[in-house]
Amino acid sequence: TAVLDYLLKVNRPYSANDISSQLHGLVSPAQAKKILNELADEERLQRKANGKQQVFYAPQSTIAVPGAEEAEEEEEAIKELEQQVAQLKSENKALSSRLQG
Repeated sequence: TAVLDYLLKVNRPYSANDISSQLHGLVSPAQAKKILNELADEERLQRKANGKQQVFYAPQSTIAVPGAEEAEEEEEAIKELEQQVAQLKSENKALSSRLQG
């Protein structure tokens, strides 16, 4: 469960060696490989060959995709933050020139 939980949490592809390293030796690379293969066989994880190495990752179908309303709200929040950044940069420039004077 630690391996599965970790991969679902980080949502990045990892090899068995990477998982063993990221979990700080909780599982050996050999154990990680066996666990990852079992989870992939059960279709709880996805697996892809990357050269001679296999990488494992969480199924992307389980990730919630925001709706149009949520996307619009996020866009508005981003625009507001960009305006705040521009204002703060302007204030910073004015204060810097005042300090130099």
